Amino acid sequence: MKEPRAWAAPFHPGPVDAAVRLPGSKSLTNRYLVLAALGEEPARIHRPLIARDTVLMARGLAGMGAALSHEGRTLTFTPGPLGPARIEAGLAGTVMRFIPAVAAFAVGDVTVDGDPAARTRPMDPVVRALRDLGVEVEHAADASGRAVLPVTVHGTGSVEGGSVEIDASASSQFVSALLLAAPRMERGLDLRHVGPPVPSSPHIAMTVEVLRAAGIAVSALADDGSPSSPGRPAARWTVEPGTPRLGDVTVEADLSNAGPFLAAAMVTGGRTAVLDWPARTAQGGEALRGIFTAMGGRAAYDPDASTLRLQGPHRIAPLDADMHDVGELVPTVAAVAAFADGPSRLRNIGQLRAHETDRLAAIAAELARAGGSARIEGDDLVIQPRPLRGARLESYADHRMATFGAILGLRVEGIEVAGVETTAKTFPQFTDMWSELACAPGAGAALCPDGGQRAPTPGGSRPRLIEPAAPGVGFTDGELPA
Repeated sequence: MKEPRAWAAPFHPGPVDAAVRLPGSKSLTNRYLVLAALGEEPARIHRPLIARDTVLMARGLAGMGAALSHEGRTLTFTPGPLGPARIEAGLAGTVMRFIPAVAAFAVGDVTVDGDPAARTRPMDPVVRALRDLGVEVEHAADASGRAVLPVTVHGTGSVEGGSVEIDASASSQFVSALLLAAPRMERGLDLRHVGPPVPSSPHIAMTVEVLRAAGIAVSALADDGSPSSPGRPAARWTVEPGTPRLGDVTVEADLSNAGPFLAAAMVTGGRTAVLDWPARTAQGGEALRGIFTAMGGRAAYDPDASTLRLQGPHRIAPLDADMHDVGELVPTVAAVAAFADGPSRLRNIGQLRAHETDRLAAIAAELARAGGSARIEGDDLVIQPRPLRGARLESYADHRMATFGAILGLRVEGIEVAGVETTAKTFPQFTDMWSELACAPGAGAALCPDGGQRAPTPGGSRPRLIEPAAPGVGFTDGELPA
């Protein structure tokens, strides 16, 4: 049978020069949605991300009893009594893990299911924690007997709360799910992590921040009982009971989705400016500034314009870095490392085996298809740069693997990405904006979105502004992004 047509990744042999405005953060949008559903007053969320993962979250919460209205760039979310529902999580980790904790406050049964690949992702820590808190939960099980989707929560409308221990070493989402639900628990929650370090700790810090912004008292403590701080990650959290009051909030730009555009500057020796970059943020994407500086880029932040500018280097330096806290950035950084002038080692990222796909294996396999080399050593990924060639790369229904292929394609002619539509998970406008980036003025001809060629323009011209168009779907109507 003939393979479906793949997306031809735009090829840009010269330096890019672009200013980019990005859609809102998926992680923040979904946290705000959950807090709005658990509140008592309407919340207005400005500039929310409209993408598959956030639409699934919004529609899931609406199915349980919330009311949504979406006008322009503002979503008004009115909470209501939570009741029985059957919720489709797709492949969204936040939906499949956050919703069961919310469902404990419904009166009736709430079933959460997802895509076939979602049924292999771990659910055991959140299921065990809910049971320890007195919530009745049914679930499917994998070959080892651990909980996976589908999960059914038999909600009674209330949860007493108290103390509970979990092993969240597979995903920070288990911690965030319980923390977001904790204010509604009658006694609040004292949550302790036991096990290897929790990955992606910035996401937990983000959860703590949004809870505090909603008026909830939260403490985050290190193993020794002292307040957590950079280098001393939290292992215990206490949340006081209360009613979240979200009010009016504006969603920050998604800094993880800035990664490919900053990577474009790195691999072409060009310039990218990311607009609306927050001066202070808990997003893991903030780490890109330091990572790409370590690889030879020059980053400068303009606080007056809220803009991060990155000048790519003439040569990319290899990187040796612990990526445990920012695993979501690994495919982007790995694509840049494939063009470095020496081997790079991305350390402590075993958790990527349980993301949308096994990202360690996927990166190694797809680099090999294009003539590159990467090997897995324990929980590390070692990338050995080699001359690359055009190839058809698989996305594995993983949005980060699709953008990984796009980055390679800027420097390597003939790269195709199968299943690029999976970028709609968090960034429906990605392919259009990426094609605009490749059409931006630069040294050498560039492939334009219409398939034509644009001649280079002299240096010093203003960068091309690239921003997302309306996604063509709302939270309340229209077909879901692919």
